[in-house]
Amino acid sequence: MMEHRKEARTHLIYYLRVFDRADDSLFGHVVDVSPTGMLITCDRELDKNHQYQLAVEDTTLMDRLDVIHFNAECKWHSDDENDLLVDGGFKLISPSEPIVEMIAEYN
Repeated sequence: MMEHRKEARTHLIYYLRVFDRADDSLFGHVVDVSPTGMLITCDRELDKNHQYQLAVEDTTLMDRLDVIHFNAECKWHSDDENDLLVDGGFKLISPSEPIVEMIAEYN
């Protein structure tokens, strides 16, 4: 498979929980991040080119847990090694300063 990624990504040791803001349900877990996007593993069907309204738990602060809202477009998806999960590549849409700062902490 050809590599289309232009930026290096950072694989996370602890997968961050991601929530669907439409119904506050667990959407999946962030597996790795780059300055402009993230890989999310989930157990739901993903739609390529669909824009999702999500929230991620920011664990970069030691004294409190923050939740950061963000919008992301699914650029691709494929079955995970675990047949029950789906991996999706998401591009951040107009990322806010808090999400940019959180990702910078992991890179």
